[in-house]
Amino acid sequence: MNPNNGDHIYFLGIGGTGMASVAGLAQQAGFKVTGSDANLYPPMSTMLEELNIEVKTPYSEDNLKSIDPDIVVVANALSRGNGELEAVLAKNLNYTSFPKLLGDLFLKNRSSVVVSGTHGKTTTTSILTWILESLGESPGYMIGGIPKNFTHSFNLGKGAPFIVEGDEYDTAFFDKGPKFLHYHPKYLILNNLEFDHADIFKDLAAIEHLFKKLVNLVPEPKNILANIDDPGVQKILNELGIMEKVTQVSTLGKSTTADIAVTEVSAAGNTSGAQIWKACISTKTWGNLSIETNLSGAHNIANISQAIACLERLYLTGKIERELSVDGIKKAINTFDGVSRRLEHINTVNNIDIYEDFAHHPTAVKLVIEGFRKAYPNKRLIVAFDPRNATSRRNIFLERYAKELSAADIVFIGQCTTDKRIPENERMDTTELAKRMTSISSAYDDNEDLLKSLASECKPGDSVIFMSSGSFSNIQHKLADIILDNQT
Repeated sequence: MNPNNGDHIYFLGIGGTGMASVAGLAQQAGFKVTGSDANLYPPMSTMLEELNIEVKTPYSEDNLKSIDPDIVVVANALSRGNGELEAVLAKNLNYTSFPKLLGDLFLKNRSSVVVSGTHGKTTTTSILTWILESLGESPGYMIGGIPKNFTHSFNLGKGAPFIVEGDEYDTAFFDKGPKFLHYHPKYLILNNLEFDHADIFKDLAAIEHLFKKLVNLVPEPKNILANIDDPGVQKILNELGIMEKVTQVSTLGKSTTADIAVTEVSAAGNTSGAQIWKACISTKTWGNLSIETNLSGAHNIANISQAIACLERLYLTGKIERELSVDGIKKAINTFDGVSRRLEHINTVNNIDIYEDFAHHPTAVKLVIEGFRKAYPNKRLIVAFDPRNATSRRNIFLERYAKELSAADIVFIGQCTTDKRIPENERMDTTELAKRMTSISSAYDDNEDLLKSLASECKPGDSVIFMSSGSFSNIQHKLADIILDNQT
């Protein structure tokens, strides 16, 4: 299915981050773009409005009565039974998924860089893109989040590499394979590999199988930037017999023979809630790069090292023709402002710092807390955790959540919505989770009740981190007002 310039592409479920970004790319490439969704919310609603893309809400078969799109792009959130989707099928319209459209239309004939892994995809994609932009390149990109250095999360670019976040989640109701198998990777960043997405994967072996398929799509093994300090990455590389063929990145400095290695990591915080992390990253081309960043945690130093490894590989393979200065690379890293909701400082009230973070997997929870503790070892840390996604609403990680969250001084656990698709004996019991912790902890059936208790607990000098892959009922943005109200 090869759309022609000017064709009408209709995005069914346009409000998702990936869908809206691909819609923006399609419009930028000269296609007529419209779409529909159940509802629209910021930031995607704001972006679509800025792009003047017409969107109909809610879903309805009536949305298709007055139009005849050349292609309908179906979001993976939609399944059979949706009225508008049924109308697409009944009218025998051409349809596809956004990963398939993205791959065939924008990535197949570009030097595609696919950033994969359980954690760090959005940040690593954003860092690499920002470094290239800062050095005078014009990369294409699609980022599954809101990078603060860019106006939008997408851009076609001008012939330079195209960088895309490689998600292992399924593609569409008619294609249960992972998104990243559609992306024609010429370069591949392998950040890490753990079990996640318990709603679609039976076990870790199922995920490993798909990552092996992804690795095998890369024509030149040396163009695989592999985090050899990660056990999951080590395992698949050894099983494929290519450990010695890839570009090895020692993101934690465990290897002395890796092509890229991190050393000398340190951190400090200041009174405004900001952090400065320093590290040395050894490279073959530029020697030892001493970098500074306001991204928190050793995991973000690891993300930066992967971006630098890919930058070096692009340079060595002639995809970047200009000479790259050490100072320019260091300045780009130093001026990268991060991604929204990645330990984002959202307010300070009564000397209480309030942050929000996307952390929802136990490893991400662990890394965020560890990073914060390293920068602010003497602060009392309060964490509010929202078991929102399909994995955290299951009890598969109950023990790990209890262990990792216990590294905070006080933990407030938000409401866990009952999902009847999950067998009762597999559902997360937040009361039991709270009991398993060694820190002070409590579970709530209502997030507004959590907010009231949290506000009454806060004291000057505290730091609060809201962790959620969803909205957390927006209580993180209400806390400051509640604290002030409690004073009057």
